[in-house]
Amino acid sequence: MLRACLTPIVHALAGDPPRPMRLTQGPGLDKSLASRIVQAVRTHDDHEFLHTIPSPTGLRILIQQAAGLADTSLLRDMEAAVKRFESLIDALPGGRQTLDAQMGEGSAAIRERREQIARQASFKAQSFLFGHFCETLTTSLFVLPSAAPGMVDVIEVQRRIGLQRAAASVALPLLSVHTAKPGRADAPQVLPLGRAEPSVQPADYLVAAGCSQPQPDLQVQAEGATTIFVLRPGHDSPIPARVTTAFRVLRAEPIAQDAPWLALRTYMLHTPCRTLVRDLHIAHGVWPDARPDVGFYLPGPSGTPPVQIEPGQPHLRRVNLTARIEQLPPGARALDLDGVPDQRPALAAALAQAGLDAAAFRGWRCRMSYPVPLIEMQFALRFAAID
Repeated sequence: MLRACLTPIVHALAGDPPRPMRLTQGPGLDKSLASRIVQAVRTHDDHEFLHTIPSPTGLRILIQQAAGLADTSLLRDMEAAVKRFESLIDALPGGRQTLDAQMGEGSAAIRERREQIARQASFKAQSFLFGHFCETLTTSLFVLPSAAPGMVDVIEVQRRIGLQRAAASVALPLLSVHTAKPGRADAPQVLPLGRAEPSVQPADYLVAAGCSQPQPDLQVQAEGATTIFVLRPGHDSPIPARVTTAFRVLRAEPIAQDAPWLALRTYMLHTPCRTLVRDLHIAHGVWPDARPDVGFYLPGPSGTPPVQIEPGQPHLRRVNLTARIEQLPPGARALDLDGVPDQRPALAAALAQAGLDAAAFRGWRCRMSYPVPLIEMQFALRFAAID
C-alpha cells in the first residue's frame, strides 16, 4: 500500500525514471531525503522497499512539500499509508531497528547493509573509548609440517598500518605472546622466528622489513606466563606508521585429525580498525581436504578454559556478523594486498627469516570493513574426508 501510494507521487514530481535532483528543485527536499525516496521507489521487492524508505517524519515532509504540485487525492492516500507504516513501527519493540533486523533474516542484502552501518558506528565509538585505532590490520597464519613427527607448526605475521593514537595517555598493546616454557616436551611453544629459545625482547618479534623507521620503542609488561609488548603513552612516544611482528608456535596441532572440524585459531581484536584482513596459508600436503570457515562469538567467562565451538552451528555465544572467504592465487601473489604495496615484501621477509617460501602454501583470505573489537573470531577447518 505504501509503495502504491508513493510511486505515482514521486513520478509526478521527479519524472519516470525519477531523479533526486528534481525533488530538490521542485518540492525543495534536501538531497539526502530526496535520494532516499528515489532509491525506495527504484527497489524491486517489498523488503528492500521497507528497508530503504525514509521514516514517517521524512515521508510527511514530502507530503507537505508536494502540496500544490501533486494530486490532492494521491497525497491524502499517502498520508493514510504513512499512518499505517508508523503504527507498524510503533508496534515493534525497538521500532525501525527491529523491523530491519527481522527483514534481514530473509534478505542477505538488507542484513549486510544494516550490519555495515552498525559496524561503522561501533568503530567510531570504540576508537574514541580505546583512544587509538588503525587503518588496516592484517594477520597471516602459515601452517606447515613440524620437526616433531606427526605435528604442524604455525607462523603468524601481524601488521598494523596507519596506527593512530587519539589520546596521548593511552598505552597501546601491540603483541602478546606466551613466553613461558611448556611443562611437557611435546606441548606447544611460542618462539621468535629464527630462534630456538623463548624471548621477552621486543626486537626479536619485529620484522624490520615491514616496519617504518625508526622502529617502535616497546615496553615489556608481564601478566603471568604472557608477555605483552606495548607502545608506551606520552606525547614524546612517536607512533609508527607500520608495525610488523611475527612468531612461531611449535607443535601447534597434530596432523592426524579424527574430528570433522578443527578450531585452528581464535582471534580477539583489541585495536579498532577500518579494514581487517586475516589470511590462512596451509602447506601443500597438509590437510589437503581442508576448507576454512569463519565464525564470531562472544568471549567466554574470564578464567574458564576455551570452549571448542563447531563452525556454522547455532550457539549461545554466536554473534551474527557476516564474513566471506576467498581463495588466494598460488605462489607469491597470495601475499599481495590491494592498497598495501609493501604487504608482499613484508611477509616474504618474515617467511625468509623462517627459511620458507610462499610457493609452498595454498591460501585463503577473509577481509572485513569495520570489524567489531573484543569479539572472538574463530578460524576453523572442515575436513571433507571425515564429514
